[in-house]
Amino acid sequence: MSKDGTEIVNPPWVYGPSEMKEWIDTTYPTSKDKKKEKEKRSILKDVRISMDIKGEKKPSTGLKLFGFERVEEHFNVIEIVQILLRGFARAGFRNVEEIKLDNQSIYRHPELRYDIRKIIEFIGKYRKRDFKRAELKVLFEKNCKAKVTIKKIHARRSAPIELFFDGSIEKERLSRFLNYVKEHREIEFLYRHSP
Repeated sequence: MSKDGTEIVNPPWVYGPSEMKEWIDTTYPTSKDKKKEKEKRSILKDVRISMDIKGEKKPSTGLKLFGFERVEEHFNVIEIVQILLRGFARAGFRNVEEIKLDNQSIYRHPELRYDIRKIIEFIGKYRKRDFKRAELKVLFEKNCKAKVTIKKIHARRSAPIELFFDGSIEKERLSRFLNYVKEHREIEFLYRHSP
């Protein structure tokens, strides 16, 4: 038995047809075995993730006594949008349905397929402007839609980045996205759950 729990199968000492078939099946898996492995992948449904960006938070106006204190984050909203879009591209998402900056729609084309790379370049020209809020809708085929809200000014108790994956998504794909985002920005996950 090896470290990863798989059993190393030696060739049979007696070379009968049944022993050879058994050895070949355990050594070289068939396409049916590979399909069964794919079916075993864990699938998550309706996942919500809240992310907080590490760094200084400047207190803004608000009712501190009642817990409604608002803080302002020190990050560029467009930079975060680009990082998230690159993470979505790494995870296999290909279509950006809509982008809103400060509640104004700058891109809305749900019919276009494979446009996420072009959108990363397109959104780069807005980098010099200071936006307070961004909303994204990104599609992965027909079974999953990611909705992202990024707020530069938010309540202290809430997170600046909220993600909601509406539909089913493979755990491996979600991990690929989160790992990319963690590599390119210091992010702390406040909570991650699916109902």
